[in-house]
Amino acid sequence: MKKNSLNVLRKNKLASYSLFVALAAIFVLLTILVTRKKPVEEKPDAIPAVVIQKPINGTLIESITISGYVEAEAMIPVVPFVSGTIIEYPARAGDFVEKDTLLAKIDDEPFRQQMLQAQAAYFAAKSTFDRLEKLFKAGSATQQNYDSAKAQADASKAQYDLAKLQLDYTEVRAPVDGTILIADQAVGGIGNQSQPVAVLADLANQVVRLKVPEKYFDLFTLERDSLQVTITRPAEKNMFEDAVTSATIENIAPYVSPQSKNFIVVCHLDDPGDRFRPGMFVKVQVAYKTYNDVPLINLKARKMDGSFYIYDEKTKTVKYIEGASFPNDGNNFIVPEEYRNSYIVMDGQNFVFDGQKVRLFDEALKETQSDADTNNSFISGE
Repeated sequence: MKKNSLNVLRKNKLASYSLFVALAAIFVLLTILVTRKKPVEEKPDAIPAVVIQKPINGTLIESITISGYVEAEAMIPVVPFVSGTIIEYPARAGDFVEKDTLLAKIDDEPFRQQMLQAQAAYFAAKSTFDRLEKLFKAGSATQQNYDSAKAQADASKAQYDLAKLQLDYTEVRAPVDGTILIADQAVGGIGNQSQPVAVLADLANQVVRLKVPEKYFDLFTLERDSLQVTITRPAEKNMFEDAVTSATIENIAPYVSPQSKNFIVVCHLDDPGDRFRPGMFVKVQVAYKTYNDVPLINLKARKMDGSFYIYDEKTKTVKYIEGASFPNDGNNFIVPEEYRNSYIVMDGQNFVFDGQKVRLFDEALKETQSDADTNNSFISGE
C-alpha cells in the first residue's frame, strides 16, 4: 500500500515537472515572438550625401608638358681683334644696336704709330721700285734688281695695309643688328681676344631646347607635322597674366643620349614679343591629339582607381562605373558617350558603394538648416 502511494507521488511530480518545462518553453517562445526586432528604418542622417554635376561639351587636348629655358637662337660674342686699353665704352646691356654701331674704343695711339712707320717704309720701297722700273725698261737695270725692288715694295705695302687694318680694329663695332645681353667691360680695362666686350643676340629669334624622354621619340619623329607646341612663361600671381606664344619644331635630334636617355628637340618661338628673354623658365606643352565636342568632367570625380559613380534621379542611388584609360588633359577627362547626359558624383564618391541610396548635398544642407532653425525656435520658446 505504501509502495503504491510512492509511485503515485512520483508520477505526480513527473507530470508537474513536464508541465513546468512546457510552460517555460511556451513563455520563452512568446517572449521571442513579442520582443523580436522589427526592421530598422534607415535614418536620413545615415544616408551619405553627394555632390553631382552633369558633363559639359567641350574640346579636350591630350598633350605632354616639358620644362625648359629660353635661349637666343644665336648669341654672338664681340671680341676685339687687337689688345689695348679701352678708352670709350658706350655699350649698355639691354640696348638694341644696329650693325656697325660702336661698342668699344681701344687706345689707337700705338697702332697709329705702327701705321705711320709702315707707311714710311712703304713709300720708300715704292719710290725705289718706281725708279728701278724705269731703269729696267730702259735696259739700265738687271732683272734681279727689278725683282728685288718689286718684292720689297709689295712686302712694305702688305705691312702698311696690315697696320691700317689694326688701326681700324681699335674701334670695336657690332657685326649684326641685335640686343646687347652682356656688357661687363669698362673704360680703363684691357680689351683683348680672350674676353668679349659685349654679347649680342637677335631677340626676334629665340628657341627652347627641350630634353625629351626617350619614350616620346616615336611621337615626335613620326607625328611631327601634327604636333602643336605652346610655350608658357608663368607670371607672378596677382601681378601679370602668363606670357604665351606658339612655337614651331625646328629640329629633332636623330639620336638618344645613352647617359640621360633623352633626346633634344629645338622649338622656335613664333612671336616672343617683349615677355620672353633668354634664360627664362618656360613650360612647353606639346599637343598630340584633339577631341572636339565631347562630354567633359573634372578629374576630381574619379577615384584613385580611375572609377567614378553616376547618380540615378529616379531611384536616388549611385551606379559604379569601372575605371578605364579615359582621355584627359590633366584637368578634365572624357566621360563615355552613354553617360553624356547623366549626373556624375563629384564629391562623396569615396563613401558610397554600387547601388547605394544617397542624398544630394544641397538637400541635406537644407534639412540640416531646417532642423537647426527648429531647435533654435524651441530654445527661444517661439
